[in-house]
Order: sequence, then structure tokens, then C-alpha cells
Amino acid sequence: MTSRPQPVLFCTDQFFDEYGERLRATAPQVEVVALGTSDVISAEDLARVTIAFMSKDTWPKRAQSFSTVVESAPQLAWLHVFSAGADGPFFDALRARQVRVTRSAGASAHAIAETVFMFLHGLSRDLRGAAAACAERRFQWHEWSELEGRRIAVLGYGPIGQRITELALAYGMRPTIVRHTVRGDESLPARTLADLEDIATEHDVLVVALPLTDETRGVISRRVIDRMSADSLFVNVARGAIVDQEALTEALAARRIGGAGLDVFATEPLPASDPLWDLPNVLITPHNSGSSRGGPKAVAEVFFANLALYLAGEAMQHELP
Repeated sequence: MTSRPQPVLFCTDQFFDEYGERLRATAPQVEVVALGTSDVISAEDLARVTIAFMSKDTWPKRAQSFSTVVESAPQLAWLHVFSAGADGPFFDALRARQVRVTRSAGASAHAIAETVFMFLHGLSRDLRGAAAACAERRFQWHEWSELEGRRIAVLGYGPIGQRITELALAYGMRPTIVRHTVRGDESLPARTLADLEDIATEHDVLVVALPLTDETRGVISRRVIDRMSADSLFVNVARGAIVDQEALTEALAARRIGGAGLDVFATEPLPASDPLWDLPNVLITPHNSGSSRGGPKAVAEVFFANLALYLAGEAMQHELP
């Protein structure tokens, strides 16, 4: 039986400065190669790396240099990432090399759910209009629509979707769970993605919290968008490729949809020339819905839990199939 090589963790200097003592206490057999201020490591250290932890401090400035090391480490066996999603060519290439990839699912669920309700508050109360009036020192009265009683469809029922429905219930909204398969044990009304066109017609709010897969890519199609009403709200905190962005932009510009809160886009960063920037019924954040100050600690806890499982040879949490 082939023995596993000496575990060598590749991480950032910032993570090691904060958690090095804990790492030595809980996993003394793990050696560390840290990405320092030069953002490069030696060829000798690169050849030794077997584990990598892409902590939240890598994003966005150090993501490229960190990823380059990960792609080049010949003995890499496992990568843990700070995000709930792990899709795209970078992860596909790692999995093709038989590198195990685990995610920090649930670590940012509360933060992302709060972002969803920031969007809903901002859209229902015309935050952009209020900000413009404030900038011009106009004490301008306006009427707004409450969230209570609204029918909200939450697409995706992982930790993020679950937290969104919890908050929706607290607001007196009427949630429907939308997922790949209805299991029958849901505590709320549940439907499948196959019903999306009818769901769009029957609900006042659509929130996308789905992972990006072959099945979900483009699932918010022009046909789905066309079924939404003129006072409905749309929020996407998942991936831009899940939505037909051109169709969504047209519907928002024509006021066929009441408004949208968007954290993710087909192209990121969102180009300065994109018409979404100018639409008064759109709120935009730069793919940072989960970037709360408490997020890095929650992500680190998921990593340490998986590290213990990995070293014990047991199944890890949130591993990509």
C-alpha cells in the first residue's frame, strides 16, 4: 500500500500569522508553506505542497498568484476554498488531476442572506432615489411597499437558501422553496426548477441562490423573465451565468420588472459601459455578498474541521463530486 506523502499546507502568510499556533496544536504533523509578500514560492517548496487552503484574504488581490501556485503544485491532493461555490475552468482542471476540492458551504450563509434583504429593502424603498435626493439636500417624501405578505420564491435550498427563508418568514413573507427535486420533507411549499415559468408568474420576489451547474446555467431564461410582473423584484447572489442578463436588462429598462438586486454578473467586473449601472431600479454590489467581517473566521472553522477529517482518512464535508 502506497503511503501518503508528508502533509504540507500551502496558505497565505496572513492566515498562518492568525492561525499558525492553532495549526501546530491540532495538526503538528502538517508542515506549512506560506505565500509571503512577494507572492511567489520556491520550486522546492512548490514540489512539497500537498494541501492548499484558499482563505478569504486571497480575494481579490492575491487570488491570481495563489491560484498559479495551486495549479503548478505537482503533489497537490486537496484544495479547500473560502467560497460556497467552486465552478469554472480552474476547478475543472484540478478535478481532472484527481485533486479533491472542498467548499466552505454555509460559512457565509447569514451574510449573503442579509445582503438579499438589503437588496429587498433598498428596492422596495427606492434607495437610489432617496440617495439622490439626499445628495441634492431635497427633503423628498415618497411612498414605499412593505415586504410583509409578499410571495417569495427562493431558488436553491442549501444553507444560504435556508437562511433566506428563515428571514422571509420573520418578515411575514410567504416563501416557496425551489430546488432540483422536491423531497417531501420540506417544512414549506416546495417546487422544482421545471416549474420556473409558473413560479415567476405566481410570486412577487425571485431570489437566486443556486449553484452553477449544467442544469442551472441560463435557467432564468427570457421566458421566465417575461413571466414576471411589473412590480416584482429579482435578486441574484449566486452566479451571473444562471441568468439571461440581456433579457433581464431589457425587462428592467422597460419597467416590465419592478427592480433587481445583483451581486453577480455574466462578466465580472461588470464593465463600466454596461447599461445596468444606469438603471434607477437596479442595485449593484461587486460579488461581495458574503464578504462580512465575520466571514474569514467562519471559513477557517470549516477548513479546520475538514483538515481533521482529511488527516484521519475520513470523508470531508462539502466535497465536490
